[in-house]
Amino acid sequence: MTVPAVWRPFAGAAIVSLSGVWVRLADVEPARSAFLRNAYAVPALVALLVLERRRQRRRGSAPASLWQPWALGAGALWAADLTLWHAAIGILGAGLGTVLPSVQVVVVGLVAVLLLRERPRPAFWVALPLVLVALAGLGLTGRSVEPDGSVPVGVALGAGVAVVYAVALLLLRRARAADPGGSGVLALLWLSLGGAVGAGAAAAATGGVGPAGWPADGWLVLLALGSQVVGWLLLTSSMHLLPALATSVALLLQPTLAVVWGVVLLGEPIGGTQVAFAVLLLLGVAVAHRAVAPVPSAPDAPRTTGVDPGARPRGA
Repeated sequence: MTVPAVWRPFAGAAIVSLSGVWVRLADVEPARSAFLRNAYAVPALVALLVLERRRQRRRGSAPASLWQPWALGAGALWAADLTLWHAAIGILGAGLGTVLPSVQVVVVGLVAVLLLRERPRPAFWVALPLVLVALAGLGLTGRSVEPDGSVPVGVALGAGVAVVYAVALLLLRRARAADPGGSGVLALLWLSLGGAVGAGAAAAATGGVGPAGWPADGWLVLLALGSQVVGWLLLTSSMHLLPALATSVALLLQPTLAVVWGVVLLGEPIGGTQVAFAVLLLLGVAVAHRAVAPVPSAPDAPRTTGVDPGARPRGA
């Protein structure tokens, strides 16, 4: 049974929202877990790509070139993004660790203003201080899931994730423009390959790249197939079908659910003050999303870049 197109972004966001839970349950070093999740995703993506190209040939359409240098370049940044994000989750937990990277929507807006000379709506300049205040508040009042974890360091890592992720998504959109008729499988494959190489190099330098052992590998396979393949493709293949307001809802569903899963499934500590600052941050992100003009992209790409291959492909 297939998921109706209008519901795919919400289904994808719900799946990706579990990424932080799977990262914490795996409990593997950040660089190593980033490498393994990319490596475990590659075989599934190769199989999907073969099926997609067969369908394209049967329809008489010419498949795009297999070479995707922009997506490969995005993969190198994706490796850094995942390593930083997994480290932030280890400090702040699956909930707050997933909320922070959503700030990348604001980062994309700043890039559009500073580099692309675009003019956002006035509401963007209202959203920016909201996000900055929320980040400062979370850094001062947040709680660590590790006994000796530094919350300010975790917040800084989360903000760093947002910056790296925003640039990676801009490169990935360039790659999607080369395959406008595809589902995004080809670009995601090259992204995962680049991520595996980049994270693998970091893991080799800091510990090791081999399998993590059971049950850690099981959680990482679930992370790879659930978030990085199924969740990401559901989001990117259908987000453009939604109106702007519904898109904002779908994108904010992921970090909101991540907080719920962190509390319910993992018992993560989060108080009323942290919830208030997290809500303020997501409010700022929602306002920024509505205020920033779309970044030039493939004709069928989502209006926003706020996705966690992890999702957000954050999962992306």
